[in-house]
Amino acid sequence: MKLSVILICFSFLFVLTVSASPSQVGVVTAGVGYSLAELSIPPVDGPSDPAEVEAFLDLVMPAAIARYNAPGATVAVVKDGRLVVAKGYGYNDLTNRTPIDADTTIFRIGSISKLFTWTAAMQLVEEGKIDLDANVNTYLKNFKIPDAYPGQPVTMRHLLTHTAGFEDTSLRMTWGDVESLISIQEYCAENIPARIYPPGRVSLYSNYGATLAAVVVEDVSGVPFDQYLQSRIFTPLGMDQTNLRQDLPPEFASRLTKGYKYAHSENLPAEDYILTVGPAGSISSTAPDMAKFLIAHLQNGTYGNVTILLPETANLMHSRAYSVDPRVSGMCLGFYEQYYNGRRTIGHGGDTDTFHSNLCLLPEEQAGFFVSSNSAGGRGVRDELFAAYMDHYYPGESVVSPEPDPSASARLQQYAGTYEMNRHNYARFERYIGLPSPITIIATPEGTLRMVSSDGTVEYIEGESGIFFPADGSQPVKGNIVFHTAPDGSVEYFAYTNIPVMVYSRLPWFMTADFQDNLKTAAAIILGTVLLWPLLFLFRHSHAIPEPAYTKITRIARWCAGVAALLLIAFVYILLPWITGNEGILVTYIQTREIPGTLTAVLTVPVIAAILTIVTVAFAVLAWKEKYWTFPHRVHYTIIAMALVAMLWWVHVNRLWVFCL
Repeated sequence: MKLSVILICFSFLFVLTVSASPSQVGVVTAGVGYSLAELSIPPVDGPSDPAEVEAFLDLVMPAAIARYNAPGATVAVVKDGRLVVAKGYGYNDLTNRTPIDADTTIFRIGSISKLFTWTAAMQLVEEGKIDLDANVNTYLKNFKIPDAYPGQPVTMRHLLTHTAGFEDTSLRMTWGDVESLISIQEYCAENIPARIYPPGRVSLYSNYGATLAAVVVEDVSGVPFDQYLQSRIFTPLGMDQTNLRQDLPPEFASRLTKGYKYAHSENLPAEDYILTVGPAGSISSTAPDMAKFLIAHLQNGTYGNVTILLPETANLMHSRAYSVDPRVSGMCLGFYEQYYNGRRTIGHGGDTDTFHSNLCLLPEEQAGFFVSSNSAGGRGVRDELFAAYMDHYYPGESVVSPEPDPSASARLQQYAGTYEMNRHNYARFERYIGLPSPITIIATPEGTLRMVSSDGTVEYIEGESGIFFPADGSQPVKGNIVFHTAPDGSVEYFAYTNIPVMVYSRLPWFMTADFQDNLKTAAAIILGTVLLWPLLFLFRHSHAIPEPAYTKITRIARWCAGVAALLLIAFVYILLPWITGNEGILVTYIQTREIPGTLTAVLTVPVIAAILTIVTVAFAVLAWKEKYWTFPHRVHYTIIAMALVAMLWWVHVNRLWVFCL
């Protein structure tokens, strides 16, 4: 179903993205690919000594960029209100072998841009111009968010905590060229996502929500958002090498590092995309500039003599504001929490097609770091530095996994099933070409839970408070897993304890990929039997066998069923694969306001088949009432009608209707 072009198009979610990997929303998730013992680095109490920090980075970073085939990276480490070290590693241009200079080389920071958007929103909250719990429609001047859940409006608090309930979407999120790039006002007005959950019920990461917050800032302040950031955050903090614009001024563009993708055993230059959701992911900056932003937040809104937030506002922004479960790290107002080695961190990651970054703060320790890499493999670099930094400067006690209890196997069956990340599209054709890979959980006879996903297989053992720990005793940065049950006791979803921005919903049996695929195949086989009708006609004609007595109505009945069946078979097995493998059509659909006529025509086919199916079902009822045909013929016709309904249900589940474009 998903050809490579589809994966290319939907990497535009910048993950800000739409695979099943939570790291694609900037949450650090990877395991540790290094050993501090191997690197001969003893633990140190905090990153205070510049020489020691540089020596630490010099051991970790070159090894990480080599391991993950990344051309280069930039890092800034801060502690107690000062920049300790800012240093570049590797190259910003492999062709010319130009080294990365942390002071001057500019990186795209992806979703870390959201922290600037959230900071801007909190400035207006502080000034009394925005109420965190007021309907955002109160502030929007040019459009309104539909009242999908009467009495439960979307608020700024919901946007800051990713709990507005918006489905995920990548439509129009990227654009073909800067010259015709639409404004954030136009984007948000024309691309309002469906609301899948009531606000405040569950976390679901949303680039649209972050961009909508920027529109609110723009409408309330009366200043274009890029100018607002420049005048209220960048300039006061002295972030002279930081810019939100997609069309970077020449003095910035000349210092922007090239992005790369590793393929065929080499790094190949790759263009990053143009975003309509700039406030959610288009800021470019240097490591020292980002250090200023880190220090401002670590010092509760103050950097030097400049205050961008009052202490009480900063504290509010850094405090937990929402969690799907008390056992799971929470969302602050923009930042997300993670716990590692028993220490609380707040921060945000950033992922574009070719840049991967992380901003990490330890407020209690007045420490933090920023890192960015210029390659698709940079996610591993970012994640490895996080784990190495925490293990080196803030080590924790070794984790001891509980022992499995074989007698618990029967009870653990309640958690078994197929799960799906809730961050995807639900209501549009986009669902079909961007659905995440499922995760299967199996209760084993040994008393463990076995998780099988596209990332591999992991065994979990139940510990205290219903928290499941990896059986191998590892401490994954994404955390352990917990299950959430509905009031009736049924399992609704599971969550990773260190990923507060999404959950993994349990699928009913009839929505699993296996059932859906089997249903489609079985329906197609049954529908294919309509070809027996013309074959039998030809057989009788060639052997001079008398035809059964058909009336005009019975002939129409068979024509309706036959045409509907052949239309659906052609749609599912010929037209759909062709349309989803056509790069030009998909890119036009995803990146522009235009809906290609070819796509419209193809998705009209099931609508025609649906009309014919309604007629076929009606004829099936009449066939039994009026005794059309022989008994076996009536049974066959009824089964055909049922297969048509089944195939159309598959079409509906995947939103393959023209009115879902």
